[in-house]
Amino acid sequence: MMKRLFTIILAGLLLAACHNGQRAEQKRTQQEADSMMAAYHYSDSIYAVCGRIDTTAFNDFIVRATAFAEAHPQDTLAPSMLYRAGVGSMILAKSADRTGNVEARARNAKRALAIFNQFQEQYPDLDQARLCYWQRAIVYDDILGDWRSAESEYRDFINRYPNDSLTPVFQQYLTLLGKSEAELEQTLELGR
Repeated sequence: MMKRLFTIILAGLLLAACHNGQRAEQKRTQQEADSMMAAYHYSDSIYAVCGRIDTTAFNDFIVRATAFAEAHPQDTLAPSMLYRAGVGSMILAKSADRTGNVEARARNAKRALAIFNQFQEQYPDLDQARLCYWQRAIVYDDILGDWRSAESEYRDFINRYPNDSLTPVFQQYLTLLGKSEAELEQTLELGR
């Protein structure tokens, strides 16, 4: 009888210890997520308000966010972190494009494409998964100048989501892809 009571008490203590360990892990995960969101908001606010990009802060956020999503794929914040990491990579690629840093542009564009692919693989049912087509098309078109790949992304979206409110917009984009500024101006004037 005493042995059984001891076993029950020991099991209870182990269960309580495990539960406390889980709570501590959840708290650490939440603190990590809060810290990353603060880093993202800091980086994004400087970009939005000043038009300046803190590449170190954005890179830090992207590395931490992708690692977080990989380590905690089921966490409710993981998809948002991963998606924002992709957008951050796009911002860095676009910034590098403006400064003429071809290597940084290519590296960040490639990272953005990989993150959006990863997002669609991990979270195919989330609304942002459909927007990954658009984000990749922007990377190909606006950053890399790869109109064929951008066209492919737009067409994939249109075929997959024919009734989406963005489909007509993307169909219009397809008519503008690869045109020079003069051709775009002429197209826009004809449409008036």
